[in-house]
Amino acid sequence: MAETATRKRKRDQKEQGSFAVRYLEDMVFEMMLNSGQAAKSREIANALEDRIEVSPKFIRKTLYYSDRFGLEDRRWNLALRTAIDLPFEGSIEHALASYGKPMSLRAIHNEMALVHRRPVEFFDDLLLDTLGGRDKYWRTPDGLWCLSDWLLDLSEADPDRCFLRNFFLEAAELRPLVDELTDTRMSTGQAPVEMAVKIIRRQGEPIQNRILAYIIWSLRDGDLDPVTFLQDCRNEERLLLLSGPAWGIEEFADDYHKELKRYSRRAEKEQEAEWAEEEEPEGPIIVSPADLEEVYKHIRRRRKPQAARVLAEAVFEYGPASRRFQEAVDALMSAMSLDPRFVRVGSQTWTLPDLMPKHTDKVPSALLPVPVEAGEDEPDAELDDEGLEQVLVAWVHDPRYEDFGEEPEIEIGPEQQPTDELRYILLHDHWKAGTLKVRVCDRRFYPSESDLVCATFLDKETKKSYPVWLSYTTSLLYELGDWYKARKLMPGAVFVVSPGSVPDEFIVSYEDEVDPHVALDDKRIRKLNKARRELAKDASVLEIMQHLLKDHEKGTSFMNVWAEVNVVRRTARRIVASNLASYHCFYQRPANSDVWVFDERKVSQGRKKTKRKYLRR
Repeated sequence: MAETATRKRKRDQKEQGSFAVRYLEDMVFEMMLNSGQAAKSREIANALEDRIEVSPKFIRKTLYYSDRFGLEDRRWNLALRTAIDLPFEGSIEHALASYGKPMSLRAIHNEMALVHRRPVEFFDDLLLDTLGGRDKYWRTPDGLWCLSDWLLDLSEADPDRCFLRNFFLEAAELRPLVDELTDTRMSTGQAPVEMAVKIIRRQGEPIQNRILAYIIWSLRDGDLDPVTFLQDCRNEERLLLLSGPAWGIEEFADDYHKELKRYSRRAEKEQEAEWAEEEEPEGPIIVSPADLEEVYKHIRRRRKPQAARVLAEAVFEYGPASRRFQEAVDALMSAMSLDPRFVRVGSQTWTLPDLMPKHTDKVPSALLPVPVEAGEDEPDAELDDEGLEQVLVAWVHDPRYEDFGEEPEIEIGPEQQPTDELRYILLHDHWKAGTLKVRVCDRRFYPSESDLVCATFLDKETKKSYPVWLSYTTSLLYELGDWYKARKLMPGAVFVVSPGSVPDEFIVSYEDEVDPHVALDDKRIRKLNKARRELAKDASVLEIMQHLLKDHEKGTSFMNVWAEVNVVRRTARRIVASNLASYHCFYQRPANSDVWVFDERKVSQGRKKTKRKYLRR
């Protein structure tokens, strides 16, 4: 059932009001405070990845809903830095309130310089005079500055009057909480910070510093110094300081990490959301040299090809739901095509020259068929189609089993033209090499914008993705070995490749279908490998076929003979077909069928005289 807009809005409001999100906001705030610079969602996610793993999309959502941050020039910044209309003292108070924690003089100094566009030294005396001359600010023993509003006001000794003085506007909301937490038999002889840890653990969530101080002050009958209490809490390793300021327990952090990861996964699935929308277009998107430098660093940092849509989202902060997303992708691709630092490897995939694979310009020798000599005296001489039985002609030209050296043999009928999916039959040599032949009938299916394509194969069942390199120079797909192993494929496995939902992505699915003509199991492969070791290196294909067919007393199909021969030696289909058709020792049973039997008694009879005229010269 689709989620209603009202329900989604309530869910988002609950999410944004959670302590876990405040915990994330605090980390982002701290990062920006220390760097002094605005940043993009992806840069923030990268900077925080050692501490917490959340997606750039969720970072964008969190900052969009927070009044502590603002977006300018496609980068997120502290909102206090954009409040340039505030007077100097108002800027100080705004900075402390936004940070929500004790703040160093240097940090306040830097923020004032950024807000008011002045050199840092301009505020040297003015800042200290302002902070030291106003009751609204106070300094901690270790030199940090705070707002006086963060401390409990003890000018009233009566508990009820003290409560109203400190929490008048929130009295109705806070009274039940305070009554519940003060209803305890906790020993008041222990240190205030020990009481704080127990009260927070009992509550199960952070408590604002002033409220926590009031509860402990009440329990201790007024025996509490708010300044000392705050400092002791800051020095207590078990306590976690959140903006507000509010106190939690360090053990809460693990739960926050889990909660934020859950929110992040949810944000990744959201396609249409107000936080993903951008402003109305204001002229064409201009890709600056700084943008291209950022793209370069992004690819360099990940050390693998990146899709243009991913780069556009990282550089321009436009999500896929944005009205300008495709415009950003197109503009970025146009700019990258003019920059020699980038290489296009797909319809929308890019990389750097030194990140290109080194092995995709060569065909592994194990995939290349061993050539044979032509001529009547050569045992493996090829026959023209006229010299082959009709069933062999069909197999020799069958495009489904195309392998290297057979491209001229392929005949593609209308029914075999590219469709919306490709069916592959895994051959032994490619199973072993972790490759796949780009057949003649496959070429129009894959991207053709570059000679070397980096594609993503997404397993339909497991949802795991596998990077694959497609070379039109070698007509090969590389790096498929991991998928073969993951799905426990064997030679003869039939799988389907279809276009994915985004450019350069393909869905690959396997449903336990096996082609009986070329299927080989482990036991048979071991025996064939043993034959390869036992046979002389200069053994002819004819000798190999005679050796293998001894195991098939009742005969076997042409394609099975070819599949087994290829384990011993890579051989083109026409050679195997020519030998079956040429020699007396091989015959069909029954006649005109595709079951071939070996008769060892007829080996000495050699090649049929009627076939000699069809030998290729």
